[in-house]
This record gives sequence, C-alpha cells and structure tokens, in this order.
Amino acid sequence: MKSLAVLPLLFAMQVLAEDPRVTSLVQQGDLAEKQGKPRAALTSLRAAEAIEPRNVGVLLRISKQYGDLIDVTKPEDNAKRIAGLALDYGNRALEADPKNAKAHLNLAVSYGHMTDFVGNKTKLEYSKVIHDETLKSIELDATDDFAWHVLGRWEAGVANVSGVLKALASIVYGGMPKASNEEAVRCFKKALEIAPQRLKHHAELAHVYKQMGRNDLALQEWQNTLGIRAQDSDDENYQKEARAALEAAGKARGGDGAKLTTQR
Repeated sequence: MKSLAVLPLLFAMQVLAEDPRVTSLVQQGDLAEKQGKPRAALTSLRAAEAIEPRNVGVLLRISKQYGDLIDVTKPEDNAKRIAGLALDYGNRALEADPKNAKAHLNLAVSYGHMTDFVGNKTKLEYSKVIHDETLKSIELDATDDFAWHVLGRWEAGVANVSGVLKALASIVYGGMPKASNEEAVRCFKKALEIAPQRLKHHAELAHVYKQMGRNDLALQEWQNTLGIRAQDSDDENYQKEARAALEAAGKARGGDGAKLTTQR
C-alpha cells in the first residue's frame, strides 16, 4: 500500500488547557510549524506536554511534528525511530480521548508512516488499522476532508497494490481487503465537496484517474491544481507534477504543451 507519509494532517483545533503556560507554548509551537520549523515547534510542545501530559491537542501536535520530520531524518534507522515516536504520541492522544475524531485520523496517518519501515506482512496488518481508524474518524466527524482523503488514499493504494503483496495476502489472509479505484474517486470527490480549494485532493484524484486510464479526467484535475495557491512544499511538488503531465499531454497531441492556468 502506498505510504501516507506525505499527507499533511492539519490540527486546526483549539487546545483546552488549565494552565495558561500551555496555551502560550502551543501558540509558539503553531507559529514555528507555520514557519516550517518542526524541531522548534517540538521544543515548545514538549514543554507544554511536561505541564499537561494528557492534553490531547498537545499530544496530537507532537505526533504531527515527529511525522513531519521523518522524510528529512537520516539514516533510515533514525527515521524509523522518529516514525515510532509519532505513532507513540498518536496512541497516547487516542488513549486520552477515544472519542476524538482527529486522534483516530492521526493514528491512521501514523501507521501510514510506519509502512515505510516494515515488511510486507506487517504492511498488510497496518493497512487494516489505517482503514479502521479512518472509518472511526469519519463516523465521529464526516465533515473532515482530510479523513476522506486518507480513505481515498487507502482505497487507491489497496486497489493498485503490487503483485507481491497480492500473493502474500492470498497466502496469509485469503486475499486483499476489498477496495477499488471507483471508491477512491468517491472519497476524493467527497473531500472536494468539503474543501474544493484543497490542492491535494485534486492531485490525488488525478493519480486515481490516471490509474484507471481516464487521462482526460486526470489532466483536468492536474489543471485544477494550477489554479490553487500552494500552501506547502507538498502542494508545490504536486504542481510540478501537474505541469509535467500537462506539457507531456500537449506534446503528445502535437502542440507546444497544454495551457497552464495561473494561480489565484
């Protein structure tokens, strides 16, 4: 299954703190995150954790910051350790508030991070956790577009899994979990109903359409990404992919490349 490691999970949630120092430290951490400084954010958030160790908003933020550090951490053993910390804090957040939709979604994403560091059998086991935790998140809050995005990524990942994993699943579990590109499309469209300006939803929908051989629809979604202002480096990478896809399509048609819509 395709890793969820590149998925940004934004916690635009108010932190309820008994101690005003925690509120101040979280604000510092949120500012550092906006500035792209996860280590600085962690310094503030870990200080807040020391004051209120079961504050769900703090624990979720710490889990996310560790998740953001995985791709820039070397060597792989250190990256795996960081991914483990993200998962550990995700579990602690859910233990503190089992009815918190964001906590379930964060746990799904944290297991997605871990799929980069485990064998195929464990990937299959984690895949079930990712699916179940995402569904629990949606049951608690069906208005979270990121939850639908994660479910769409899961559907697409399982539907298009490698032959090796399919063979292993057949031996170990009697087959892969039921998933389809069509269901992935439905999930991404649901995410777009909630947040039509979220560039990532359009980009991942383009990936699914391409997998389905619906290149016309894929190109339309790539075009859509170029009409939206990028919010982070992942968005910028999606737009680079969009320009390459549109230019390749234009050349294939004998033109000079597709017309690229400027960002709003």
